[in-house]
Amino acid sequence: MKAKHAALVAVGACLTGCGTLDRIALHSTADILINGRGSTLEEPDYELGREAAASQLKLLEALLATDPGNRALHVMAAEGFGGAAFLFVEDAEPARAKGLYRRGRDHALAALSGRRALRGLADRPLDDFSKALQETGRQDVPALFWAGFCWAGEINLSKDDAAALADLPRAVGLMSRVAELDPSYHFAGSDLFFGVYYASRPPLLGGDPQRALKHFTAAQRLTQDQYLMTSVLEARWYAVAVQDRALFKHLLAKVAESPSGRLPEARLTDEAAKRKAARLLEKIDDYF
Repeated sequence: MKAKHAALVAVGACLTGCGTLDRIALHSTADILINGRGSTLEEPDYELGREAAASQLKLLEALLATDPGNRALHVMAAEGFGGAAFLFVEDAEPARAKGLYRRGRDHALAALSGRRALRGLADRPLDDFSKALQETGRQDVPALFWAGFCWAGEINLSKDDAAALADLPRAVGLMSRVAELDPSYHFAGSDLFFGVYYASRPPLLGGDPQRALKHFTAAQRLTQDQYLMTSVLEARWYAVAVQDRALFKHLLAKVAESPSGRLPEARLTDEAAKRKAARLLEKIDDYF
């Protein structure tokens, strides 16, 4: 009996040790991904960056299947799905991009849901949703930003879906909170959001090109005019809204002529901006 008892203890210790080793391996892999985020964003080769993003996203979701409460991994997955949809997919495959944006949004909301006050945000009435956002702080900015970015991205590709359009105030609320807490986050991302928002909407629905221009100007100031995607978005939305063909061409030509990667972690996005600028110039007669 003593021998049998000793054997059971040994097996239990082995299993416990294996579980501990699995957790150590999980956390080590997660740390490598999180700490290596910058190298992905600094990738100078657009195609390699696109291929790396796809494999990284599947690895992130595999890790989250084992550790679903890992806030940092959820935020990274939200950024990954939203960034992949915007940089690599939506111009050619908008229907597929919608699904990627939704997955990114859900990861960002999962990151926020670690706090009781922020659980179930997607299903709350708008007043309750807005009140809950006031419980957030600066540490929540990444999750707030990517939730708003991905939600708006999905809505922008769902203009024939009344239910999706009804959620736009939620994306606006998320980005408004980001603007309050950290307007510099992700290359002045909240200003870019509102630049597009006010330039893309008709006046009867709150559109205001001059207000949009103020946001684009603020984004250029915060990034010292070194983030190329700002000029792409200003051309596509503001220049088109005011029908300024010369400004459209000037902004996109500036993107084509500017070096990539003048800001840390902007190299891959800058390479994508150059491709978007080239496509927009090819379609200039469609906009003017």
